[in-house]
Amino acid sequence: MNETMKECETNALLCAAEDGSLSRKLKKYLRSCRPPEDADPKKDPGRLPTLAGFCGMLGCGIASAEELRCTYPSQFDYVAAILEDEALNSGRSPAIVNAYLKERLGYGDKPENTGEALQLVFAHDILEDGE
Repeated sequence: MNETMKECETNALLCAAEDGSLSRKLKKYLRSCRPPEDADPKKDPGRLPTLAGFCGMLGCGIASAEELRCTYPSQFDYVAAILEDEALNSGRSPAIVNAYLKERLGYGDKPENTGEALQLVFAHDILEDGE
C-alpha cells in the first residue's frame, strides 16, 4: 500500500483535498446541518456547522484538520472561511459563535507567554561612558 493511500485511510480531509472533493463534501455537510424545509426556523434553526461536525461526517478528528492546515493551508483556509460565514450567519447567540470561532477556527489566538523575564541587551557598555 502506498503512502497516499495510507494517508487517505487515516485522514479523510487530506484525501478529499488531494482528489478535489473537499468542496463537494463540505457542501454536503452544510446541507445536512440545515433544518427541514417545513421546520419553523425560530424553533429549529438546524445544526451549527462546525469543523468538528465536518470531521465527524468524514470519519476523522480535529487532528486531521490540523494536518490539513499544515499540508494544504489554502484548502484549510477555504473550509475555515465557509464555516466562519455559516457561524456568523447562523442566528446563534454571539457568545456561542465567538467561542466557536476562537476555539475551533483559531481566531483570537494570542502568542503564548512563556513566563520568562524580559532580558535587555545593550549595544555598548554603559560603564565605559564615564558616569
